[in-house]
Amino acid sequence: MTIVTTPRRKCKLATPPLAVLYALVILSEMLAADGAVNSARIRHGALRELDNSPSIHFAALGDWGAHPTSLRRRNGQLAVADGVASWLDKISDENHEVGDESAPFILSLGDNFYPAGVNDLDDMTERFADTFEEVYSHDAFDNVPWYAIAGNHDHRGNVTAQMNFPGSSRWIFPDHFHRVVREVRIPGGNVDRDTMKVEILAIDSIQLADSSDISLEVTTRSTQWIQHHLQHSDADYLIVAGHYPARMTTILDELLPDHRVSAYVAGHDHCQKHEIKNGVDHFISGAGMEVNSLSHEECWHDTVDDNNYLGGFLSFHARVDKMVVVFHDETGTELQSVEVAPRNTNKHVGLEGSIEIA
Repeated sequence: MTIVTTPRRKCKLATPPLAVLYALVILSEMLAADGAVNSARIRHGALRELDNSPSIHFAALGDWGAHPTSLRRRNGQLAVADGVASWLDKISDENHEVGDESAPFILSLGDNFYPAGVNDLDDMTERFADTFEEVYSHDAFDNVPWYAIAGNHDHRGNVTAQMNFPGSSRWIFPDHFHRVVREVRIPGGNVDRDTMKVEILAIDSIQLADSSDISLEVTTRSTQWIQHHLQHSDADYLIVAGHYPARMTTILDELLPDHRVSAYVAGHDHCQKHEIKNGVDHFISGAGMEVNSLSHEECWHDTVDDNNYLGGFLSFHARVDKMVVVFHDETGTELQSVEVAPRNTNKHVGLEGSIEIA
């Protein structure tokens, strides 16, 4: 099997679109009006303030797998790829080696191949070359692993054909449910804990959805897998990542608050969003190739012209004292950030509200 790749493209940081600047004004007004949102946790310029403390960095983006014939979506995917590459250039350390626990990685939130996933291994080989290798071809992506999960569009095809794909060492998709664990040593740490750990439970939320036609046996087994790992996690930051937002799965809405989950990260809605439900931070990062206010109206202000806003992604920066979650537009420009406390501190239980990025 041969995967054809194109020459690497150099990423270029563009001027922020006017829609993004206008949206920031909208956002500041909304935050001022909504007392339920903890505005002290909403920050700007967070990346500039990160010091050299031991950290774990990753980007999260979903709904990025544009078909090459869909030019508008393809252009959006290419633009967001440039932005992610720009972010990787900023936070990467030349001393990072392959397999380094602190080296950055990508969390892929599903809908990897539009419009209907892939049919078999041959189809996966072709689509992977067209939709992944040709797009994420910047030098910054060298040896950066992509931990993947399935979305509803992937389930229209053969999801198992995407798993354990032999055509790339970057693509890591071992099963419907899998874990990503990173741990870094903390200089001067105490005897009880001299490391900081991030654990991500990457789940197939389509199997858990309220509208799912998956068998009860599969759903039960999947729920038990999540419960087991939630109960036994000793991570400083415990993150659950699925394609569907938690509102579409009653099971997740019940499980997440009971196990001190740091954050739930999802795609599906083609936008970026943050809200707090029962003390858990919920993030949407489904703008990997476009924003679409028509199909996901709950994410957008009616006044935003999404034709001038191509997409975006989230980046996560976990340290001993806090995890900073940054919203980026398609150029990699920071829009705003949210701070999440480690699990060994009191969280904002009962705090409700939401903010939206457009």
